[in-house]
Amino acid sequence: MKFRWHIRAARALSLAGTLALGACDVHDRLLDVQTPDIVDPGNTQSIAGAQSYYTAAVGDFSRFIGGDRGGSSPLGLNLTGGLLADEIFSARAGTESIDNRSINFNNFPIDSWTQVSNTYARSIRAIRLLAQFPPATGGPAQLAQLHANLGYVLAITAENYCNGIPLWDGQSDVNITTQTFSTDQLYAAAIAQFDSALTTASGTTRSFALVGKARTLVDQATASTLAANTAAAAALVGEVPTSYSAQTTFSTLTTGVVNAIYDWMNSTKNFGASDKEGGTGLDYVSSKDPRIKVDGTKVGRGQDGTPTPAMNQYPNLNSNVVIASGIEARMIEAEAQLAGGNTGSFLATLNAARATVAGLAPLTDPGTASARQDMLFRERAFWMYTTAHRLGDMRRLIRQYGRSTESVFPTGAYFKGGSYGTDVTLVPSQQETNNPNWTACTDKNA
Repeated sequence: MKFRWHIRAARALSLAGTLALGACDVHDRLLDVQTPDIVDPGNTQSIAGAQSYYTAAVGDFSRFIGGDRGGSSPLGLNLTGGLLADEIFSARAGTESIDNRSINFNNFPIDSWTQVSNTYARSIRAIRLLAQFPPATGGPAQLAQLHANLGYVLAITAENYCNGIPLWDGQSDVNITTQTFSTDQLYAAAIAQFDSALTTASGTTRSFALVGKARTLVDQATASTLAANTAAAAALVGEVPTSYSAQTTFSTLTTGVVNAIYDWMNSTKNFGASDKEGGTGLDYVSSKDPRIKVDGTKVGRGQDGTPTPAMNQYPNLNSNVVIASGIEARMIEAEAQLAGGNTGSFLATLNAARATVAGLAPLTDPGTASARQDMLFRERAFWMYTTAHRLGDMRRLIRQYGRSTESVFPTGAYFKGGSYGTDVTLVPSQQETNNPNWTACTDKNA
């Protein structure tokens, strides 16, 4: 099994940063030490130990979204999920199985699963320690942050992974055993975590939890409940300002606190930015949309010689990844308006968001329900490019909107030879086959 974080065998994991949610004190603590997430097992049962676990858990969460361990794997889900979706392609031999939808769970970067399991377990541990050993001040705010973070871990994992995955059952820190969670159980658990956060959250943490809960409500919907779920989600995010943005914070000053996409697509070209991948992918590069900072006129050689355009979305090791935003809140509202048949408000909401970026012309009604859905998901894809949203959205198009898999995911001939496969979900890595409580995914449906 992958859980090796517990007290008797705590692993040295490099910190990937913390959320830029006004928690400057946490950020300062992260930068005070070179390996801030190494927790001395003898010092956990104290206020100081609880604070160490809080710092480590918040950092692991940022790496779960979009970091790496100082140039090594596991990689954040914005990269690995984007590779299975239509955002990123393989430019390194041996990484093709996710890109071409024929996943081999022995192949890199499927070990992103390690970051999922570590972040989940450490977040729970930190919540328990903070409840047992609260600081003199700020404890409720820290707990709210951790509950919201855990909600995102559960929701994003459900968006990206197959149905039926093994996560720690929360029972023993010594004899680690797992429970198999269905996708529905993950979403329900995420809602519970966001609700826990909202009991005490205020300010930016409240906005963070509201967007997360709304995102999960939309994810939970079926075709028949989409209108109701999106309406409930829109009602939640109405108070979130459009200017709001919650981001990871990466740093070149602390060991392992780096942006994975910069590290693996810019500094070294192991992967590239896709454009019209597999005939169905979006035109991220050739559209020259100002929200997509990829320069198709500047092409370099990938690790395997594949031409790769200049990836400038994250131009530095410490570039941030947006986790939740007011723009996402507006996209949720637009989807609710579309589901409710209010085309005028739908277009007005999309265009109000577009007006915040120079060079984006107003959209006009494309005339059909299907084309409006395409417009909505294109806007979501361009606004939330490489932020661990796209794979979940592609699966929703199939599950909630009735699209065929091959009309959504890259298909046909694969550019390195052979053809695309049929996978639409990530799966736990090979080492989980040693887990006596888990055999395989229940299913790998959208």
